[in-house]
Amino acid sequence: MPTYSIASVLHMSDDTGDINGDPIEALRSVAASGYSEVELIAEGVGWEDGPPDSAPFREALESTGLYPHTIHAPFRSINLASFDEGERKESVAQVAAAMRFHAEVGGRTIIIHPSGSPISPDEPLYTLENVGEATERAHRSISELLRVGEETGVRMALENLVAKTGFEARPLETMQELRSFIAGLPEEYVGICHDIGHTRLRKLDVANETRIASDRLYALHIQDGSSDEDDHLPPGHGVIDFDSFGQALDDIGFDGAWTMEVLATNHPGTVEDVAIELATIRDRWIAEGIRNVR
Repeated sequence: MPTYSIASVLHMSDDTGDINGDPIEALRSVAASGYSEVELIAEGVGWEDGPPDSAPFREALESTGLYPHTIHAPFRSINLASFDEGERKESVAQVAAAMRFHAEVGGRTIIIHPSGSPISPDEPLYTLENVGEATERAHRSISELLRVGEETGVRMALENLVAKTGFEARPLETMQELRSFIAGLPEEYVGICHDIGHTRLRKLDVANETRIASDRLYALHIQDGSSDEDDHLPPGHGVIDFDSFGQALDDIGFDGAWTMEVLATNHPGTVEDVAIELATIRDRWIAEGIRNVR
């Protein structure tokens, strides 16, 4: 039976999407919604200068009974595919630090953006001419992080991404690209996180992409939407076909992390309203299987 988790960032983000809430209080809010698992995030309060002290997190997780199955690696200030070697190495160091923190709090899987936006203003955007080189640089970064995974026991789930405004392309936007990228890397340490909202934005079929990810699928980011933006809405507020998605997950026997990565930013209600709605959907899906919410 699926064990659903919720991304703690729901309880840490303000109306603009800035992550400025208390991460410990966020854990208590997640537990109050009846979840047994949570996705931490290596951004926001306490992470300004690297990982915070892990002891308060361990204590909060123990007292709430939450299991930190996943943690989202830093993503706003890093780029593992950077054309600047110094920035690429610094990005690797930041993700490695998050992996070690996750091991300290008892986690298993880190969600990683294998590419990011240019950090410095002099760095070029992704184009059809340089996206191959960017992909090679991302592969170098993940290969270096593999040693940290072997050291800590934390495995990496690489998330499918979407080209942003100004990008002609972006490395690793599809499951086929991700499967090819990780083909030579050990399956016990490197897999995939399927963000179904990103698949929607790429106008790809969520169920087909799930089947392509198949046995290398470690984690899910479950969200919905209908605009040209990454809406991060609860299921039922968009156009994703959850009937076919649920069938695909059954077909591949998925048993990884089932994370609701939803924010209140684009929702008409409050954070508390979103949490209640997600709990209702979770309970229905546990009882009836993943299906459309209308």
